[in-house]
Amino acid sequence: MQVVRRILDGEKVPVLSKELGIHRKLLYEWMRRVNEGGEYNLRERGRPRKIDMAAGTVDSAPQRVAELERTVAHQQLVIEFLSHALQQVEKLHHKKNNWRKNIFQAVDSMLQRQGGLSVETMCKLAHVARSGYYRYLRTRVADASPERNRK
Repeated sequence: MQVVRRILDGEKVPVLSKELGIHRKLLYEWMRRVNEGGEYNLRERGRPRKIDMAAGTVDSAPQRVAELERTVAHQQLVIEFLSHALQQVEKLHHKKNNWRKNIFQAVDSMLQRQGGLSVETMCKLAHVARSGYYRYLRTRVADASPERNRK
């Protein structure tokens, strides 16, 4: 687009062609595209080539925005989990309970959400072992089994 602007400012195509080492027919093609559809018309049609994407030559603003939106959504889930876990731990002041159990309850309740954090991520955030969470689940199921048998 900078070259096209120079042509529009009055520089001669043959002179620019020699200076930049670009064939003059290509410069005329660029001018034609800009005249027909504006700056956007200079971009190639179709899927971007991998080499262009690696070099960052493709306009990736929409992709970057989508990536940032995913990051923000993930961070919101992290904040929600930590907030919920903190509430569970604060219950310890009122009850004599195992703090890990409260953390695992927070993990369990967050898993009920669609598209929430993974068990691995939540356990890392809470600094507890993932195996401990699965042990908690087994004991919870084992504790619930006799109740089912009684009913």
